[in-house]
Amino acid sequence: MTQILIEEDLKVSICIGCARHPSLKRIIEGDSTIGICGFCGRKDVMVRNPDNSEPMVMLFRALVRLHWDEFEYNSHWGGGRLLDLFSDDNNLVVKPIAKDEYWDELDHLLQEPTYPDWDKGVSIYAGFHDGHRMMNRAISRSQPRKIGELRNRLDKSNFTAIGVELDAIFALFVDELDFVIPKGETWFRARTGIESSFHRISEGFGGELVHKPYIGADIGPSPHPGHGRLNREGLPVLYLGSIPYTALAEIRPHPGHYVSVGGFSILKDLKVADFDPDISLFSQNEDRLEMYEIVHTFDRLMSTPVTPDDAVSYLITQLLAEVLKARGYDGVQFRSSVSDGHNLCIFDASDAAFVDGHSAVKYIEKVSYDAPEVPSLATPRRGDYKLGK
Repeated sequence: MTQILIEEDLKVSICIGCARHPSLKRIIEGDSTIGICGFCGRKDVMVRNPDNSEPMVMLFRALVRLHWDEFEYNSHWGGGRLLDLFSDDNNLVVKPIAKDEYWDELDHLLQEPTYPDWDKGVSIYAGFHDGHRMMNRAISRSQPRKIGELRNRLDKSNFTAIGVELDAIFALFVDELDFVIPKGETWFRARTGIESSFHRISEGFGGELVHKPYIGADIGPSPHPGHGRLNREGLPVLYLGSIPYTALAEIRPHPGHYVSVGGFSILKDLKVADFDPDISLFSQNEDRLEMYEIVHTFDRLMSTPVTPDDAVSYLITQLLAEVLKARGYDGVQFRSSVSDGHNLCIFDASDAAFVDGHSAVKYIEKVSYDAPEVPSLATPRRGDYKLGK
């Protein structure tokens, strides 16, 4: 009986030092106390208050859902154990377990209750809640069924009608994406090529070749643009990057290219929809996490480049821009898939102006790709379970 009481009184949590994801760090800091960390095994560290651990646990589960497919941690689908996910030191959520002294307590903390009510918590397992979702796909690599259906139905002829449906979806949470880009902030734009080159004669022998970048209107938006991520053909908008490298990388220059970079100053406080919100804002329950999945899907659609002959893939994000403009937004902020920075699309290009002092010419020496090999097959075999897109 004494042993049972001891086990019941033992409460583990997660410490700030073991947390890696910034959202997890913030939620621990929001209500912390000295306690036991189940990951590092220390008993004298600042952990999330064990008596108020549910917000942290639901965020932790949401992060699992964001990064991993269920088959990676569910033995029923051929996976291992949940905590085995964090033995990989490259995971973005938490440091690997240093001591397994509190393995059972930590596992219980993160997995119980297994299936909270849909509106009261997040489950890492799909179960058979809604009759069709037999396995959770990683949010970072999937799209909600309702968005997939809209994309499949969308074409130029029903743009307005589908827009009404898309607006109804975002009406539930779009206000939570509100973000202000302050007046006076500097963002950056890039264009392949230069305005001209000069041979600068120096004292003595020799000289050097110097290049003049595009400046002013020459590096601004085209007055007659083609199809873009957030604009239809002929509708000019201004695409900017939060740092010069983001602006440069987003135009996908080739080795041997010269690229002009210039700065643009924001002329008024811009109300934008931020499609890279803190996941903790949506980790309270399954309803909220479904909203985050929609936001993350559009962030990924805007961040991922498509080929020039695949303009149809931009129809849904172009429609999103129309929905947001109708709601009074000045633009959209979204992640860059090729840089640590962010992209900004300003619907009215006159809300920003070219400014001196940031122009430069960059020479592209090389472009590299990070392409690790992944398991692949030529022919599916028995037992291979085909996943939806």
